[in-house]
Amino acid sequence: MTAIYDVVVHKDYQGSGIARTLLEDIIQQLADVSCIQLIATTENEPFYEKIGFKKLKTGMAIYKNPQLAEEYLESNNS
Repeated sequence: MTAIYDVVVHKDYQGSGIARTLLEDIIQQLADVSCIQLIATTENEPFYEKIGFKKLKTGMAIYKNPQLAEEYLESNNS
């Protein structure tokens, strides 16, 4: 298993295909790996889904930073 922790392209170059090219190259280089997990910033899911990534059924985290916790964790009202 391999993990990718987001792909960030400078704002001036977003939309030019750089991230897609990088990810396609990384995925090709990892062809023999059974699982590639992705940790991505919010709001980029549609882009990653176009590349072929799918949401996991399970995944858990502890965010000690309250702002990050609010952004990334599902709310649990239990």
